[in-house]
Order: sequence, then structure tokens, then C-alpha cells
Amino acid sequence: MRCSKCRYTLEEDLPPLDKKVIYLDQFVFSLLFNIESRGRVNPGHEAFAKKLHERLRRLVLLQQVILPHSDIHRDETTVFHSAIELREAYEFIGGDVQLTDTTTVEFNQIMDAAEAFLASKPLEFDFSVDEVLEDRRNDWLPDLHISVRSDYSVFADDLRRTRDQTHSEMEKLAVQWAKKKPRFADVLKSELGSILPAKVGALTASERRKWDPDPEISVNAIAAPIQCEVRALLKLMAKAGVPADQAGQAVRDFWSSKIYRELPHHRISSYLFAAVARRVVQGQKTIINRGLMNDIRAIACYAPYVDAMFVDKTSEQLMHERPLSDDLKYKARIFSFSNQDSFLDYLDEIEAATPRRVKELASRIYGT
Repeated sequence: MRCSKCRYTLEEDLPPLDKKVIYLDQFVFSLLFNIESRGRVNPGHEAFAKKLHERLRRLVLLQQVILPHSDIHRDETTVFHSAIELREAYEFIGGDVQLTDTTTVEFNQIMDAAEAFLASKPLEFDFSVDEVLEDRRNDWLPDLHISVRSDYSVFADDLRRTRDQTHSEMEKLAVQWAKKKPRFADVLKSELGSILPAKVGALTASERRKWDPDPEISVNAIAAPIQCEVRALLKLMAKAGVPADQAGQAVRDFWSSKIYRELPHHRISSYLFAAVARRVVQGQKTIINRGLMNDIRAIACYAPYVDAMFVDKTSEQLMHERPLSDDLKYKARIFSFSNQDSFLDYLDEIEAATPRRVKELASRIYGT
């Protein structure tokens, strides 16, 4: 702090922070972007969007909340019509903090489970939110915001193609569900037990692509998540003393193990798939959409770690249905437009708990 007249300077340590971490679905960031840029907002959501923007921006400046972005946001933004502007907006609005990529979250859980499997120990995880953040959570925000106008449009066509292919596969699966009408328990059992064939199938497909004459396809196959997982598991097996001629079978045993079925990201996504199948069997036509897989992946990866998530109505409702609400254990409170007032109340509770000294300093530094 410095006197504007005599320039006398006094240095004082800023108080420590403990920021809440809230995951916002892409459509929420788009909504906030429209408020920020004075764009068009759906009349039914305009009042809520303005209240939400005001509260979240104030909480970020009060150093009480961060709204980190992820690889899911990055990919969905790349196919957005104003990609660069939206990316700048969610980095600025959210407090310049990034979540660990979903593939890395899954990979880290797998390696922790593999170590427990080899040591014949119970599966334990550290669900501290800092485990899935690429940046320091409790730093005070700098008083300058610097952004780089990165252009990822070169990847847009591939992302759209992958999204469309995934959506097509989900539609085919939905047709089978509607025809065979499986029970929730049957779909859940199938999903939980599908690890080994799914892994072997993915590995076989990537091995074929490794020898493709197109170097881009070959390089992407070598760097595929399944290839990275197998290489890491084989290295871990060797370190644990598993003979080289037995390591492949040891990996397959791990994939077939109960401990793998208990991985949080796999367990949550399996329950969500079973819940989606139940909705399809009941006749719901709109549940299969192009954003479904990203919604499932975001919840499966981040719900065990973050404090809250604001997602689409369907995902929130599924997570509050039984047996999901009874069987799944995770930290995040799940919100959507269905309980938007509860979310605003939650944000008000966070602001009310702001330490007085933090509030005073935030007001002086950021003008809150």
C-alpha cells in the first residue's frame, strides 16, 4: 500500500484463502459470455443469467470462488462461432484456473488403482480438489489479466466429426435399448463389467492404426490414451517384479479386477449410462443428444473433487435419481436450471462466509 501524496509504502501479507471450486457446463459459460458481451439471451433465462453473472463475478473478485475450465470446454469452444472471444471470456470470468484434462484424471486414477492391485491393498484416493487443478487455487488474483488469442479452428472439423460419430453410436445403442428394454440393473452390470473387452478392442484398433501409411493417423494412434495406459501399466508391472512374459496377462487381470470396477470415473459413468438407458426404455426421445457424452465425462471425472457443478437439467436429475443418489459417493453439489434458486442461495452462502479482512482487501484491490 502506498500513499498517493507522499509515496510512503507499507507492505502487508495478504490473508490466506480457501476458494470453492465450481464447475460450470459449457452452456453456462456461453450464457455468461452473452451477458458480458451484451449478446442475446433466451428470454426465459435472462433474469437468472444476470443474477448469476453478478454473483459469480463478485465471488471471483472476493477470492472466494474459481470457475475452472477444462479440455471439454476447450473442445466445445473450438466449434463455437465466436471461439476466441468465448475462450477469453471464460478464462477471465473464471479466474484463470484450468482443470486437469479428463484423460489425465482417468489415467491418474487408473495408476493409483494399479498400485493398490499389485500391492493387494484397498483402493484409496485423494479427492482434494487441488489434485485436479493445473494452477494454484488459493493465489490472490493478479490485478492485470493477460490473454493469448489462440486460434484452434484447425481442429474444429475433426472435433465435429468425432462428436457426430459418437452421437451416431449412442443413437444406435438407444435403438437397441428401446427394442430390448433392459432393466437398469442389467445395463449397469454390463457397463461395470465391460472393461476388459472394451480395453482389448481399443488396443487392437490403435495397434492397426499405428501402421497406417498416413503419418498423422499413425502418430495419433501411438499417443492414444489406451497406448499410454498400457505402456504405463507394463512399466509398473516390471517395477513390481512381474516377469515380462507374464506382464500382459497381469494387465488383463487388472482390467478384469474388482478394484478397476471401483474406479470413480468408471463407476459414475456406468451408473449414468444405466440411468440414460432407463429413460430411453421409458420412452424419452430427447435424452440422446450431441452433448451427452461430454456431460457424462465431466461429471464422472470432476464430481468427486470439486465443490459444486452446474450442469444441464437431465444430468442433474439423473444424479438425484435412485439408485444413483444412494450408491454414488462424490463431493460436488449438483445444480441445474431445475434448482437454479438453490444455486443462487448456495452462492449467497459463500459470500456471507467471506472473512471480513479478505472482503476489505478485495474491495481495495479489485473494486468489489
